[in-house]
Amino acid sequence: MRFFFVILLIVTPLFSLANDDTWKDWEEFKAIYISPEGRVIDGSNHKLITTSEGQAYAMVFALIADDKKTFQRLLNWTESNLANNDLAVNLPAWLWGLNKETYSVLDTNSASDADLWIAYALTEAGRIWNESRYESLGYFLAQRILQKEAVQIPNYGWMVLPGSRGFQVTTTSWRLNPSYLPIQILRRFEVLFPHSVWHEITENSIKLLNQSSPLGFAPEWAVLNTNNQIQDDNSDTKIGGYNAIRVYLWLGMLSEDEPEKKALMSHYSPMLKIIQSDEFVAEQYDIALKTQSGYHPLGFKAAVLPFLVSAEDLKTTNNFLNELITRKTSSKPDHYYENVLVLFGKGWLDHKYEFTKNGMLSLNPQK
Repeated sequence: MRFFFVILLIVTPLFSLANDDTWKDWEEFKAIYISPEGRVIDGSNHKLITTSEGQAYAMVFALIADDKKTFQRLLNWTESNLANNDLAVNLPAWLWGLNKETYSVLDTNSASDADLWIAYALTEAGRIWNESRYESLGYFLAQRILQKEAVQIPNYGWMVLPGSRGFQVTTTSWRLNPSYLPIQILRRFEVLFPHSVWHEITENSIKLLNQSSPLGFAPEWAVLNTNNQIQDDNSDTKIGGYNAIRVYLWLGMLSEDEPEKKALMSHYSPMLKIIQSDEFVAEQYDIALKTQSGYHPLGFKAAVLPFLVSAEDLKTTNNFLNELITRKTSSKPDHYYENVLVLFGKGWLDHKYEFTKNGMLSLNPQK
């Protein structure tokens, strides 16, 4: 059961505090970041790019908001522009943007985190909206992930790589991203595909979450070798931040009935203590020194809200939430990622959705 609390406010919030049928945060995100055609625009570095990740997250939010029209537009754009008109056959390219004078795919490689979320959004949309075409497309995409992005690492077992190409570092080592492996999605695929390797991928992903963060801090990347060891290859294995913040987000949103949640929360308690001590979450933290540095993105505070709630930290949760309401994240195009984190973290806190023990998406759960 989720931890509950009361928040007293003396301001008029821009973001909804639940009990409102309209998800205001989603409506604002949609107006700023989604084109009429269904393209999620990320203004990072002023390049106005689109990623498969952005399309995936927006599809999940559209499903949570019961926004069928936007969901279909997002799917149509993704399939037409990133998947060569067929998501059942092709994994979506991860990057699309301006190439000289025309917009097109900039990198044909895939991103497995996006692919997992798209497949999940499709299968759950099929179930929730009783649309068999979504369910079927999600099944095909999940199978394609296994065929193109999963690998059986000797002495370790099946894992999902970050993409279809470029993540085998040597003949005996593979580069992995802990934030690309939400356990709730993998649990759902275990149920949907019982005669496949998804269960093994889930168990190995949980093992990676523990093994890659021996000090309780998630790294940006981890390199795993055939000796069942995590090895350093560069500074990305020694820092956390932009990618790694999602590890705490996914963990916090796990169902309280998830068998591994209590142990994982305990494992990552050092990061919890840093957040509580500093009262902020910085863009980067040094795993060895256990220190934070850089600016303090407001979206990062939103991302750790479920993590704090799961730790039953009422004080820090309320402080962070009040800051979100009074200060709000920027609505500029280059703040796409921060606003995604707000939709995930605060949307969960506002009871717009939650994940069940088996990874099913539950909409507007009982408060």
